[in-house]
Amino acid sequence: MLASEYTEEARIVADDMAGESSGVVKRTGAHGPIAEHSGERNVAKAADRESEDTNETPHLDNAADSDMESDEELELNRMISNIGFGRYQRRVLALCGLGWTADNAWMQCTACILPRVQRHYGVSNSKIGLMSSSMFLGLMCGALVWGPVSDRFGRLIPYKWTLVVSATFGLLASASPSFPFLCVCLFGLGSGVGGNMPVDGAIFLEFIPREKRHLLTMLSVFFSVGSVVTSAVALALLPPFSCPDAGTCDVSTQNNGWRYLLVTMSLLTIVMVVLRNGWFRLYETPKFLLQNKRRADVVMVLKKVATFNGKKQARDAQQSPIMDGAESDEAHAWLEWPETDADCASQRTDAGRVPHGWMRSAMRRVHEAANIKSHVKLLRPLFAPGLRRTTILVWAIWGIVAMGFTMFNVFLPKLLETHAPPSPGHSTQIAVYRDSLIYAISGVPGSLLGAWLVDTRLGRIYSMVLATSISGVALIGFAFAAKAHISALTVVASSVFGLTSTLMFAVIYAYTPEVFRPAVRGTACGMASAVGRVVGIVAPLVTGLLLEISTSVPLYVSVALLWMAAGCMFMLPIETRDIAA
Repeated sequence: MLASEYTEEARIVADDMAGESSGVVKRTGAHGPIAEHSGERNVAKAADRESEDTNETPHLDNAADSDMESDEELELNRMISNIGFGRYQRRVLALCGLGWTADNAWMQCTACILPRVQRHYGVSNSKIGLMSSSMFLGLMCGALVWGPVSDRFGRLIPYKWTLVVSATFGLLASASPSFPFLCVCLFGLGSGVGGNMPVDGAIFLEFIPREKRHLLTMLSVFFSVGSVVTSAVALALLPPFSCPDAGTCDVSTQNNGWRYLLVTMSLLTIVMVVLRNGWFRLYETPKFLLQNKRRADVVMVLKKVATFNGKKQARDAQQSPIMDGAESDEAHAWLEWPETDADCASQRTDAGRVPHGWMRSAMRRVHEAANIKSHVKLLRPLFAPGLRRTTILVWAIWGIVAMGFTMFNVFLPKLLETHAPPSPGHSTQIAVYRDSLIYAISGVPGSLLGAWLVDTRLGRIYSMVLATSISGVALIGFAFAAKAHISALTVVASSVFGLTSTLMFAVIYAYTPEVFRPAVRGTACGMASAVGRVVGIVAPLVTGLLLEISTSVPLYVSVALLWMAAGCMFMLPIETRDIAA
């Protein structure tokens, strides 16, 4: 919901509380109590604070419509909660997690092959950043395109096609005859994989009950696994199939390890495509269907999900007080939506329509997708008085964190090689990719820790602040250890950074879709991701220039940026721990 709608909800709850002696008030729908509003009251207070800071008052263009929409969302949340978290939701978690795995796997792949590509094509430090910038440019375009597409045409289109695009350009990149061609392919690769995080996160969030929303941070486990997989494959392929650390070599025959790594990651992505599109049928999310007034489809999807979850969920639902005495043979009577005159009229209208031909329907969709004005309109609710501050701060956090993190992460193998003592053969490369693997593995517990921490008293906001602040301290330790050539301390500092930075991203990725309502969630998350990608384009170029000065300068700049992001997190007005998504 928009923050202004939260405020209206809080006023309604306050009125209800006036005649009640108890401290908890529940809204009542067609089938019984809908939801407790303690979380909504917290958000309403935050929205009021935000409006006071901007000297504006939250307003509703159509109060009646907003109340009705709020009731619909609460009714849907009740239905999803009664279905629970079962087999269907676990498979959605796994398959959406594959999208997050691919995202970080390809970014880590770019970082791992960067030193090898630099030697292969003889690229200078000041220009090698173009390789990572091309990838991030594609990631930005992917986020900008796939996010709005998911809000207008449904979540399933990006879900099915993002990894197909990624795998195709990954294979093309492995056969690159030149550095510019490689950069173009990395741009295409990024444009595909860039849609995974905003869209897959929204899909998972919209299928799970409110009390299980902390599991959204579990997607970051898959994000970390992507880095681990790439680092492990890089350790196996790059040292034996790359030029030795010292001496001369024929790059055309002795330095093809980076090509083998690209081929391997493309094949793994193809496996993910098969699993996502062939192993399990994903339905359109009920919240997207509701936003498009397709209530009959909402009920149909929820019934299929409940059936897939098995008899236990249906039995639990029958025992629920919401069943209102339904007979045992009516397994899904509790999912029936209250029918209105408007629904009947809509069904009669739909029944009288003549279906479009497939060509006509496809052309209409292309025309709608190319309508820039309609996409721009999706941004207006994000800057409503009650949500403006939140939107700006969230996007700023994504941008600043991306800058600080990318300046370290993308150049980690190169930083490790630069500070490593010279040695014969491939021993330095083996040590570098081993340390990179340790760094990647250290991030996995961060996601698990984040899943627990967000539901403690710290909540989402203070968990972000804590993790981001410690990440900055870890980078200071890495800078001192690298300069003093203390390899053990370097590994410890990088591992601490891997743990806390993954925790930081896990909470950011959970908070962003939670704070925006379903109607604009894909657009809001896509834009936030795009801001991070835009900064990611600039970060490698800036880092390449700073490396010409000193290898320590980029690290200290990263520290300053991370602490700046922590300040922005502290100013966020809405804590999402106790609100329905």
